[in-house]
Amino acid sequence: MLRIVGIQRDSSVNREFVLLQNQGSMRVMLRGHVLMADRSITTGNLTEHGHAFHEQEAIPSGMFVLLRSGAGEPKWGKTKEGQMVYHAFMDRQESVWPPSAGALHVLKTQHTFAERHLSDHASHDEPTEVGV
Repeated sequence: MLRIVGIQRDSSVNREFVLLQNQGSMRVMLRGHVLMADRSITTGNLTEHGHAFHEQEAIPSGMFVLLRSGAGEPKWGKTKEGQMVYHAFMDRQESVWPPSAGALHVLKTQHTFAERHLSDHASHDEPTEVGV
């Protein structure tokens, strides 16, 4: 379970960041998690003050994710205490988390549905039986 454990709000995207920690007992896939400011929910503008993680990274229990507003290359590193931290970047040009954006929320994927096409699982020459 990813939780926000720190935030540095700053007018410079190079100094602004959100620090998350996996406080669960199992690895968590980062892909699909979303950080969203309360203002985005209120206005319906989900991109101005939000970020959806697309990285296929497994975050071990107790480890950290440092999401920076500016540009950079995603990578694993270590904290001063020797704990692993995944560095992720939003590549934004303007501050994403100003105080006026309000509280931050972590949203995670609850359910995924993907269409399954009959052609993916059967030959076109064979009859296909579909059960309920």
